[in-house]
Amino acid sequence: MPATNVPDLNVWLEHLRHANKSENTLRAYRQRVLRFAEWFESTNGETLTHERVTPTDLREYKSYLLINLKRTPSTVNLSFVAIANWLDFNGQNVPMPSYVEEVRSAPQGLERLDQRSLTRALERESIPRDIALITLMLNTGLRISEVAALDIDDLIIGDRSGSLKVRLGKGGKFRTVPLNSDTRKVLRDYLTGRTKGPLFLSQRGKGTGRLTASGIRQVIDQYAYLAKLPDLHPHALRHTFARNLLKTGEGLEMVAEILGHKSLNTTRIYTQPSEQDKANAVEKLSLN
Repeated sequence: MPATNVPDLNVWLEHLRHANKSENTLRAYRQRVLRFAEWFESTNGETLTHERVTPTDLREYKSYLLINLKRTPSTVNLSFVAIANWLDFNGQNVPMPSYVEEVRSAPQGLERLDQRSLTRALERESIPRDIALITLMLNTGLRISEVAALDIDDLIIGDRSGSLKVRLGKGGKFRTVPLNSDTRKVLRDYLTGRTKGPLFLSQRGKGTGRLTASGIRQVIDQYAYLAKLPDLHPHALRHTFARNLLKTGEGLEMVAEILGHKSLNTTRIYTQPSEQDKANAVEKLSLN
């Protein structure tokens, strides 16, 4: 019978919530520990508690994920980040298995032709809120949660410059992000005199409630369908912004600052070839 209860699990998650971990991170950590609990119970015949975990359990679980379930290195590593955090919270110092090394490609953003297809889909539908929403995400690299939290008061829009304030970024970090002329224009067209309240409204911008992160995903899904881009997801817009900025010659420090990265190593991944870059390179060897 699958394990459904892990002692102190909710206490640990509440601790992480107070440490400003995102709800997405909390859900991922909870899921990883519960899956470990299911494996632990079925393998050892006893309920998981932090005192019962041994190095052998962790080594065997790593092999189970890699060999039996064929999980990717990133999935395996995330599982052990969560398990290690849970054990540490409970004062249990158990040697962890080494992380699985992986060759990482750059995150998948939109190629230029795909960006054009997305822009054309926006122009055909001609909904000011949607144009402003997706243009802002493509030109600022904001996370979906950061976009959903924006208020009009967070914007400064002038004729020659503009910016927005991200008041609660990942890890509780505050930052200011510049707005280029394209973004300032579509925001003016969308706001049409509104000066207070949430930046992006529900019901195609005609409602009174805030457009939630879930609502933003639905908007992007709609335009992914219209533009025939089945792999388009909200974070792909952030990846696209980062790669576009680096292609203009901007340094890692600048890109990291705008994206709100704590470490340049996080930003450096965007300098690596994308899957399309690698495919194009290999295709050059074709005799045809």
